[in-house]
Amino acid sequence: MSETPAATRTVERALMLLVAVADHGGTLTELAREAALSPSTASRLLATLVQHGFVHRDSSGRYAGGTRLRQLAAATLGDDPLYELSAPHLEALAAITGETAHLAVAADADRVLYLRGVASPQLVGTAVWTGRTIPRLGTALGAVLDGRLGPGGYLALAGTVEPEVISIAAPIQGPGGEIVAAINLLAPSYRTSQGRVASYGQSVARHARELSRSLGNGDAGEDEQQERAA
Repeated sequence: MSETPAATRTVERALMLLVAVADHGGTLTELAREAALSPSTASRLLATLVQHGFVHRDSSGRYAGGTRLRQLAAATLGDDPLYELSAPHLEALAAITGETAHLAVAADADRVLYLRGVASPQLVGTAVWTGRTIPRLGTALGAVLDGRLGPGGYLALAGTVEPEVISIAAPIQGPGGEIVAAINLLAPSYRTSQGRVASYGQSVARHARELSRSLGNGDAGEDEQQERAA
């Protein structure tokens, strides 16, 4: 027996709500507005998602991701070698630069997803954006995922996602040379001189090449040897 259009619409609405909860959470009113649903429809769907553990409602009435959603995310990421291999590179970048480092992937044609992050060890630093999405158009991450780079193998742009924040990104390539992800460093503009941008960019590009090599991209190793020789 095939699904009815009404059943399909219900599933689509529930998924839209789940995405809104996973992105940033919120109250019933906020989530209904985000998913373009009436409060009554959103309330019924959220109640079902809460019942099955995909969403959690706290005492203040705000909704966030539930245990079941986190289990699915952990199971999915645990099977992704890129996620596991990126950890030491992000930790090293955060330690070397003192800024927040991320692994990001294309969410779709229009958005970029921050998949993993390591916070700046400094008292004042940019937040870890794991789970957040940003526009692909006009951002450093979007550009490098599309293969647009500066001469050092990285791209740095200021104020494209948040004011007074510099984003430095470099692409990660898979075995066939395809761009599969990117490493990103976020730093406050006030303490990031042009000299530091260049230094940080070289570090980001180097770790992106090393991670590419770990994924089986031999060209990444050749590029690094050529750079050292030069």
